Amino acid sequence: MLQLLRERTLGIGLLVVLAMDGCGKGTDSVRERSQESDQALALTESNGYPYCTNGSNTGRGYGWDTSVTDPIGSHSCLVPPRWGRRGTTSESSGCQIDSHETGVKDVTIQVGSRQRTFIRVINPNYDHQKKHALVIGFHGAGLDGTSPRRDHKWPLVEAMAGDEAIFLYPNGLGGRWSADGPRGADVLFFDELVRVNSEAFCIDPKRVFVHGFSNGSFFVNGLVGLRQNAIRGVISVAGAGAGTRIPAMVIHGTSDQTIGYYPNAQQTVNAYARQNSCTIPVNFGGMKSNSCQLLAGCPADESVWFCPWDGNHHWPEFTLPDVWRFIASFK
Repeated sequence: MLQLLRERTLGIGLLVVLAMDGCGKGTDSVRERSQESDQALALTESNGYPYCTNGSNTGRGYGWDTSVTDPIGSHSCLVPPRWGRRGTTSESSGCQIDSHETGVKDVTIQVGSRQRTFIRVINPNYDHQKKHALVIGFHGAGLDGTSPRRDHKWPLVEAMAGDEAIFLYPNGLGGRWSADGPRGADVLFFDELVRVNSEAFCIDPKRVFVHGFSNGSFFVNGLVGLRQNAIRGVISVAGAGAGTRIPAMVIHGTSDQTIGYYPNAQQTVNAYARQNSCTIPVNFGGMKSNSCQLLAGCPADESVWFCPWDGNHHWPEFTLPDVWRFIASFK
């Protein structure tokens, strides 16, 4: 049985940010290696996280002194804590900063040797003493960070959210995204987006969400596999690719001639349903068009929603209230 998103209250959890530890190699302040330290680093690599988020040239150098930065002066190494939907961290360091950088801002940050840019939207009534969801949107191929707001009406979601969320719209290199492994340029960009904004603003590390359209959809479906403990929910629109156990919303037009509904939409939904232990096979024949529906049998905290519609390669505006309900259900 499928039920409309509007008729159900989601009971899900959320996402995460990453903690920074010192990175250095061949420096006097780096402590001697120990068995426990090596085991921790092995765990770090097995979880898919790079030692240094910004592409430093220290290779596998590592340090345990949090005051140590790597030799080229970039940011410190990443040692992922047990945060996220299974973790305990309650707020980011930005909750101590009374920032007045509200409104729509173009922002540039350094990620390795590259400067990367994004648009940040913060409600004028921002309260630094309240934890906010962080919602990051990845545009389609050949576009940029203005596209979700211009083409897909995301200011409507921003208005629904009020001061409950901070929104980021990054720009892809050459207008594209690639989830090409845990040390890929765009994956490391995601790491820095979370880190930089969590240090400047009050972000709830259990409420980080990603959404993507077309090429951006392929990217976020790959990203959640590489950063599963840093992301609580994913919204995939007019794309494909999945296979990670994580709450998901899939939106796809049955007349899409760019990324065909058949077989891409059904494969994506089936992949998330299978990983989340929902009822298989999915009853696509029972789907209502132009509505968002909950798949049967999914655990309450790992639900899968599907929004088929009778349109083409686009993000339909009618889904936006349901998209915000999906995000807002994570408390």
